[in-house]
Amino acid sequence: MTNSVNIMSMGLIPQLLFKLAGANLQSTSDQPFALAAYSGSNYVVTNIIARQRTGGASVTCAGGIYDAAAKGGNAIVAATQSWVTLASGVMVTATLATLTGTTLLANTPILSLTTGSTAACTADFYIFGVDVS
Repeated sequence: MTNSVNIMSMGLIPQLLFKLAGANLQSTSDQPFALAAYSGSNYVVTNIIARQRTGGASVTCAGGIYDAAAKGGNAIVAATQSWVTLASGVMVTATLATLTGTTLLANTPILSLTTGSTAACTADFYIFGVDVS
């Protein structure tokens, strides 16, 4: 379902929708997010941030966030997104795919790295957006 209206112009305030705590940045397996305060059925993503919890990502850590398993469905964040700068005291703001401004999403987001870090690293990911149920 698409929506050509700018969600922010409707006066909706972004909120924390989903959180992925302790994501393993060495793993290329699907890592689903958990619901935060969100309890709706449709949402629009406004931004995604990640913060390092332990270790540090290596130069090869990259991957996307999708709304279906096995890198399927809509790519919310492209597979080329680098998470390599995650280090103590540093946050990474993901580059959102173009569709996030025009597509209503309904499925639970999933982090799926294309290339895992060669160094041990965990991070917390936060997805903010608006409930448009």
